[in-house]
Amino acid sequence: MEKKLKILGIVSMIIGGVAALCCLSPKTLIIAFPTGFIGMVCSCIYVFIDTRDQINTKKITPGIIGVILSSVPVLIILVFTIIHYFKS
Repeated sequence: MEKKLKILGIVSMIIGGVAALCCLSPKTLIIAFPTGFIGMVCSCIYVFIDTRDQINTKKITPGIIGVILSSVPVLIILVFTIIHYFKS
């Protein structure tokens, strides 16, 4: 079980990293949203299993890093929306 959880953590970090890197260009922002969603799902599954079985006792786990990286596209769009709202 620990090996599968470790693989899931690595996958969630990789997918979250890809989502964060796709945010660098406005053209690839369309790809960042679905990728970030998939990364968020993987990360949530990791955090759920890790919390349920109490496998990792560290505060920062690969699942938490994956959640942060996967949420970058949403945060960037939110910041742009707020900036545009206050400029008008």
